[in-house]
Amino acid sequence: MWVERALALLGSVFGGATAYPKARGVWRDDERGGALVLDEPVVIHVYTQAEAIEDAENLAALAAFCKAMGRETNQGEIGLVIADEYFAIRNYEEDP
Repeated sequence: MWVERALALLGSVFGGATAYPKARGVWRDDERGGALVLDEPVVIHVYTQAEAIEDAENLAALAAFCKAMGRETNQGEIGLVIADEYFAIRNYEEDP
């Protein structure tokens, strides 16, 4: 469900997206003493124009989606890479 929602949002806002099949991953959970957690993330790749990613409305839609997904799926972190810079989203509170 979340992959479909992400593709719909990213296609509408940024012009298209590609979801890769489930990958195999691991992350260190420092809140549980550094326990390693195995997971199967889905990686979604988007190519877009700089104007689209710099648009405040587009960024607000992307942030709202990431926060909702983080809350509703109980994620420790949602990660975005934009122009080779990693952004960790951990605060899932809705903006006023």
